Amino acid sequence: MIAIKRVGIFGGTFDPIHFGHIHLLSELSKKIEFNELVVVPSGQPWQKNPVASKFDRLEMVQIALRDLPVRISDVEVKREGDSYAIDTVEDIQNEYGPAQIIWIAGSDTLSQLKTWHQIEKLAQLVEFLIVKRPNANVDTTELPKFVNFTEIEIAALDISATQVREAISAQSDTSKLIPAKVAEFIKSKGLYGAA
Repeated sequence: MIAIKRVGIFGGTFDPIHFGHIHLLSELSKKIEFNELVVVPSGQPWQKNPVASKFDRLEMVQIALRDLPVRISDVEVKREGDSYAIDTVEDIQNEYGPAQIIWIAGSDTLSQLKTWHQIEKLAQLVEFLIVKRPNANVDTTELPKFVNFTEIEIAALDISATQVREAISAQSDTSKLIPAKVAEFIKSKGLYGAA
């Protein structure tokens, strides 16, 4: 009998990627046995308007995650139009063949899942792994009954991309927020008001 691959997908806008993302990916790769942990920077997320271009966000992810045991996929960046999780999952399934796909999401995502494009179909293809902060209560009342999920507790770093962008714009120190190489890239491109 052939063992089925376990493929974790961690998608995000990464506008920009920061130490909070890196810490989470590092912890996930230690705590859960994936055959592959795939990081997917969003192309054009239909519920958000990123500040940096999809190409710059992909490059920042590549710079930041160089030393982590993850694979970075440009599947959404290459796709035209809005980015939907269902399309990404189907693309990754086509690439890996039979696999158990685990979609990794923060606990704040649970209440929004019912609004996701083709959520019923997506829920048949993936199991959701919900990352919750220690001692946080996860509200599942809004969750459609057909969504399968498990929870993992990870002590997340209290950093947001908004906080990072504001620090860059104010020319504040970002050394505790983003890797130095990412900061260099942001400066070289003049992103987020960097001077």
